[in-house]
Formats: sequence, C-alpha cells, structure tokens
Amino acid sequence: MIITINVKRLLLTTTVCTFAAVLPLIVTTTESFYPYYVPLLFSIAVTLTSFNRIITKRKYQAFVITALLMTSLFFLSIMLGLSLVDSFFSQYALYFICVLSGLLTVLIFSMAVKIDNLKFGLIVTSLLALSTPLITKQLQGQKILNIGFFDDPATFFIIWQTIIGLALAISIWTKTSTETENN
Repeated sequence: MIITINVKRLLLTTTVCTFAAVLPLIVTTTESFYPYYVPLLFSIAVTLTSFNRIITKRKYQAFVITALLMTSLFFLSIMLGLSLVDSFFSQYALYFICVLSGLLTVLIFSMAVKIDNLKFGLIVTSLLALSTPLITKQLQGQKILNIGFFDDPATFFIIWQTIIGLALAISIWTKTSTETENN
C-alpha cells in the first residue's frame, strides 16, 4: 500500500481551523455569540480549504450541510459532556466526548467532502482526539508574550478545533493506493 499526503493542504487546513477557533475571541466582545461562531467558522474553514474535493454538485450545499450539522453537533456534545461529568463516567467523560465528537465530525464532512479512506480517517481522528484533554491540561497557565492566552475556558475549543482540523486534513488529503493501481 502506498500512502501520499498533500502536506501543503494539510498545513493550510490545520492553520485555517486554528484561525477559525481564535477569530471569534478577537472579533466579538461578548461571549454570547461564541458558541454560534465556532462551529460555523470551523465548517467554513474545512470546506473552503477542501473546495476542490467537495462531492455535491452545488458547492453551497456542502457549506450549508456542514454548518448546520456542526452547529448541532457542537451543542449536543456540550450537553452530553455536561451530563456525563455528573455520572459514573466523570473521570473519562472529556476523553469520550472528544473522541465521539471528533468521529462524528469526520462523518459529517465525509458527506460533503471526498475522503479516500474513511477508516483511516476515523482511526487518526480517534487517536488525535484522545490527546486533546492532555494538551489542554499541559497548556493551562502558559503565557505567550506575557499574555495568559491559555487561561481562558475557550482554550479547550481552540485546541480541539486545531487537533480535529489536523485529523480532518489528514483524512481528506491522504490518498492510499495499492501498487497494482500505480503500475
């Protein structure tokens, strides 16, 4: 099996996803709109950077579908996470929510964007999503240029979007082929 990765597009998608996570914090002064901007900008970022891989004939449909489904997933994940914290599952709730929402994100984007090897994308997303709570804990309290950027509760969402954006980019921009197809 031969695996090829478009590294430029992978880096572009990851960078744009990170920017889409930070942008609402910069643009809005109130936090009331943040939950609406985050999934909307994330879906636009991934869809725009994967524009030539959109499956639907009408490109705007991919934007609408992913935006609506990502917004629904965002709120459902938050509600499920808050309910699981108070259950017997509390210690592992954050890991479970990260993996579940990451896998559902890949499945949502697989409806609009061509992913060559969905199984590979789901495995990569699961592994990367498990690292989100660990990275968030490590970065809490860190300062960049004496600014406490990682003290904000939105840190988790920024890190989640960056890591899942990387996982989506790997899923979308990795092509697998057998040697017989290449010869």
